[in-house]
Amino acid sequence: MSLTGTVKELCVPLANYPHVKSDATLRDVFAKLHASCGSAELFRSVLVLDEKDRLIGMLGLKDLLNALLPDYLRSSAKFQGAGDDLSALATLWQDDCEEACHTAHKIFARYYVTPVPQAIKADDPLTKAVFIFATSSTNILPVTDGKRLIGVLRLVDLLDEVTSEVLSQQVAS
Repeated sequence: MSLTGTVKELCVPLANYPHVKSDATLRDVFAKLHASCGSAELFRSVLVLDEKDRLIGMLGLKDLLNALLPDYLRSSAKFQGAGDDLSALATLWQDDCEEACHTAHKIFARYYVTPVPQAIKADDPLTKAVFIFATSSTNILPVTDGKRLIGVLRLVDLLDEVTSEVLSQQVAS
């Protein structure tokens, strides 16, 4: 393949990308990621879909860890006198960390979903994906065919194609 191809040629089909429904718990999400780690792929996020398989958002690895934190340690926690480094407060949570992991089956994943800022169409050129990835902070782009979610384009896969293209050129000495 080359960068003259389309997004559909490079996307990971939805069936092969970890995803859960909106009623899934954090334990379900961890289980889905753990199951997918047995493959050659290492996924860094799980898609969250509604009951009609429409994309709600995603849970990245940091989102999952953040969801286990108590409110006073979340990165968004602000209180009077708070300094920039809240990590010292983590020692307060040390004894309860294991308990938080054991209660993950009670925490709904949908409350910690990160919205995916934009999607890309299956028939869009790969160069459009290069532009989107280069100008945004996302690592994945949902791929749609009409209004239906069919898969995900990952930055790492696109970068492999760009790398091949860059290295295929002979350098004049």
